[in-house]
Order: sequence, then C-alpha cells, then structure tokens
Amino acid sequence: MKKVLPTLFFMVSLICFSQNKTIDSLENVIKNYKTEDTTYIDLRTKLVARKMFLTPTDSTWMDYNLKTLEISKKLDYSKGMVLALNSIGIIEHYFKSNPLKALDHYQDAYTIIEKHPELDKYSVGVLTNIGLIHYEQQDYKKALTSYKALLKYPIHRTNTYFNIGNIYGHQKKIDSSIFYYKKAIAVADTVKQILHIANIKSNLGLVQTNGGYMVDGLNNTNQSLELVENHKLEVLRVSAYVNAAEVYLKNNIIEKAEYYATHALELNKALNNMATKNSALATLANVYESKGDYKKALTAFKEHIVLRDSVINADRKLEISRKEIQYEADKDRAISQVEIERQKSIKNTSIIGGSALIFASLIGFILYRRKQEAVTKTKEAEFNAKVSDTELKALRSQMNPHFIFNSLNSIGDYILKNDTKSASDYLGKFAKLMRLTLENSEKSEILLSEDIALLKMYLDIERKRFEQKFDYTIEVEKSLDPENIMIPPMILQPFIENSIIHGLSQTNKKGSIIITFKKQNKMILCSVDDNGVGREKTNSITYLENKKSMGMAITKSRIDIINKVKKTKGDIKIIDKSQGTRIEVLLPIQLVY
Repeated sequence: MKKVLPTLFFMVSLICFSQNKTIDSLENVIKNYKTEDTTYIDLRTKLVARKMFLTPTDSTWMDYNLKTLEISKKLDYSKGMVLALNSIGIIEHYFKSNPLKALDHYQDAYTIIEKHPELDKYSVGVLTNIGLIHYEQQDYKKALTSYKALLKYPIHRTNTYFNIGNIYGHQKKIDSSIFYYKKAIAVADTVKQILHIANIKSNLGLVQTNGGYMVDGLNNTNQSLELVENHKLEVLRVSAYVNAAEVYLKNNIIEKAEYYATHALELNKALNNMATKNSALATLANVYESKGDYKKALTAFKEHIVLRDSVINADRKLEISRKEIQYEADKDRAISQVEIERQKSIKNTSIIGGSALIFASLIGFILYRRKQEAVTKTKEAEFNAKVSDTELKALRSQMNPHFIFNSLNSIGDYILKNDTKSASDYLGKFAKLMRLTLENSEKSEILLSEDIALLKMYLDIERKRFEQKFDYTIEVEKSLDPENIMIPPMILQPFIENSIIHGLSQTNKKGSIIITFKKQNKMILCSVDDNGVGREKTNSITYLENKKSMGMAITKSRIDIINKVKKTKGDIKIIDKSQGTRIEVLLPIQLVY
C-alpha cells in the first residue's frame, strides 16, 4: 500500500485554499514588519502553516525556516524554535526524502518541548512525525504504539485514526484498517476538512480494493480524485494518482491505470520523492505486463527493485536505531548530570549541617552512581542486541537484490530472443517466487517446510532457464519434522545458485543436485551436493581465483551473527570432490514448540 503524506498536517493549521487573500496579506505584513521579535516569529510560522504545503517544490522554504530558527534562538523563544525545527524536519522528511536528518530535527524539537511543559500541545505533531519514521521503515509495532498513545489528544484524532489505518493496511489487517479510516473521515467531515478527507479516501480506496471490496474501493478512489481536482489539492495530487493507478489496475481498467501512474511519475520529478516513484514504477510494471509489453515491464520492474532497496534500506534502519538509542542515552546523561549537580549541592549543604548528613549524602550519591552504571550497562547490552538484529536484517536485504537481478537477467534473455511466451511464463513463476521471497525476507526464521517449497520453486525456474540440463532431489531425515523446525530463510540458495551457474553449466553431461537436511547432535546439517566441474576447473574457466561469491559471503556473515546472538557454533564447509562440490551448512535447531 502506498504511503501518502499523513503527517504533513501536524504542527500547522489545516490549509484552506480559499484564503489566498489572507496569505497575500500575511506576506505583506511580514515584509513590512521591522522588528525581529516574538510577534515576527509567530507571523513567519503562520505563513509556513498556510503556504508551505501549497508549494512543496519551492526550494526556498528550507532557508526561510532556518532563518526563523536562527532568530528564535537569538530571542530564546522556545515556541518559535519548536515550530521551525518541526518544519525543517518535514522538509527533510517529505520534500527531500531524508528521514535521518528529519529525525535529528524532530528530536531536537521534542527535547525543547520536554523542558517547557507549556508547549506540550506541540508534542503531538513532533511525536507523530517520529512515529511515522518507524512506520516508513516498516517497524509497525513501534509506530502503532506511538499512534495509539496519541489518541488522548481529541483535536488531532483525524490524523491519528488515519495513521493507525495506514499501519493496519500495511499489516494486511484490512477490516481494522477500513474501520480506522472511516473513523478518521467521520471526524474530518464534522469540520469539513477537505484536505484530510481527500487524503483518507485515497488510502481507503486502495485498502478496500486490496481487501476485495472492489466497488467501494473504486468509489472512494474516484471521490478522492474529484476532491483533488475541484479544490486544487496539489500537495495530494501525486500520492492520490499513485493510489488511483493501483486501484484501476486491480479493477482491470488498464488505460486509466497507465495514465495515473505515468502522470504521477512526471509530477514527482519536481518532488523527487523516492517512495512515490517506487510505488508508481511497481504499478507501471504490472500495467505493461497486462498489456503484453514485457520489455517495458522488465525495465520498470528493475528500476522499482533498485529504488525499493533505497527506500527501505536496512542500513538506514540501523542508523535510525542508533540515533534513537543515542538520543535516549544523551537524555539520561543530561538527567544524570542534573542529579549529580543536585547531589553536590546537597553535599555542600550537608557540610554545614553536620558530618552525619555528609556521610548519608555521600552514600546516596554512591548508590545513585552505581544505579546509573547499571542502567548504562543495560542500555549498552540492549543497543548491541539491537545492532546485531538490524545488521542481520541488512544482510537479508542484501540477499534480495543479489538473487533478484540474476532472475531478471534470465527474463531479459528470453525477451532479447523474442521468446515472449517463455518470458511471460518465466515472469509469472518469478512473480510468485518473488512474492514468497519478499514475504520471508523480513523474517529471521521460517519453517523448514516453507524454505524447501521456496527452494523447489527456485530450482524449477532455473531448470527451465538451463533447458532441463540438471535434475535435483531434496531429502529430509525422518527424525526431522519440517513443520516444527525453523531455519533462516534462503540460507542454501546462494550455494545452489553457485552449483548451477559455476558447476553444472560448465559440464556437457546431465547435472544433478542433491539437497539434504539431517540432524547432527543438537544441530541441523544442511548440504548441497552437485556433480559439476568442481571449484578448481570453475576457477580456471571463469578466472575467479581471487573472487568470492557475494551470496556466499553474505551467508557466512549471517551465520556469524546468528552464532553471536544465539551463542551457537554454526559453520560452513566447502568440500571438493573428485567430481563436483559439496557444501555443508551447520545451524542450530530451533523448534516451533
């Protein structure tokens, strides 16, 4: 589901597009205002609230907000600093697609709010924007917790309901998503918030369509587009077009789907929003496939895959996790410093009061410092665990493009040979394999039975690609229950790929791959055995003496991290045979129950 711009409406007044005269008047007042005081700051933030989202491609907004922040700091005007920092964060977040920089500004704004309780009403917008970064990085559990906590602010429930609906939509909890979208529309309708209604209906239409409510989905999509056109809602046009393209595609209205997808890409050139471009390209790839234009479909799909791995990048998740933990650590240190200063003050007073009180204060201080050290060690342990987990996700995410591009090249070969029937058949099987692969890529472990099904599908596709040049068998020891054993997804795929490409493809005889899963003490031994030319001949043929398979290197790193996290002794062995190669991967046995 496409993520539109749900938080652009926080910390700003709802834009009323009939107030152009008011905006012009406000600009004139600011232009003629001669004193840089708090009133001047308030006027500037009001203009940002009314106009910035009308002209999101205007690059001068960054300098404008930076100047507001600079003047606010000179005046020590906390409200001005909070609003300016939030607006700068929004520009980095949405206009420049840089959530890492945005997170810095949001957190700076929230730090100021924490020091000034009278600014609490502004915490809603800042916390929502921070929550949305979790949402965009697909950390839905953390984002959902943040948004549900915001329901205590009645005035902002439209946006909160909307964001909760978005999360449930991405989790494929269709009925829950629709429920919260409708609650959001009901609240927005009571005060005629046209911008909100159009935005919500766009997402609601897509979710209903994905859930099989085709008529309702199409109706809400059309209503959203009408609102965008009638009220000139330019800030929503691109995202509404992307959602509409997907809805029309699923309703098999191909021409309209192509129209809105291509226009979304054209309009997005000025914004350069990667997430929007990514969604539009994915839709276009499906549109071209439906029209039988497989060459264009492949081109669009390749570009979508590259962009998708930039939008949802595990390294970015790691950096965000580091920033969050660093932010909490800095805050704890600041609190600790304040407490230390307080303890010093108590100590000085105690000297006057008597030696007994001094001794008590000293003991209290020591106990406090011990507590702080324990807290610091706990946070460090949590940080290391989170880094290990995120690095593991990063490695899994690297495996996807490595595998995907090899498969896309095979489809490209068919297209270049004008074998459209084979290309279409291969693309269909590949799409099914991709769906399963992407569903499993975010999981640390999957059932052995699921991984075997994935490997069978992959091997069937590769057999077709290499014109049945090899056969394969998959054997599972009777003592193992594939429905009760969890293993890391795609752990054997790189070795099978190497067997096919570098071993079996170099021989003229019929190839064979034997994949086995056996129990070895408290570990599971997974092996890939082929009768190819072997590593020595492969190196001499392909001149790869000094190069390593990227997939194999990633798998080795994955196992090293699993060993670190689970304190196990997983390993990889490469055994050279007289005819072919055998790979053995030793993993800890993880039972479902």
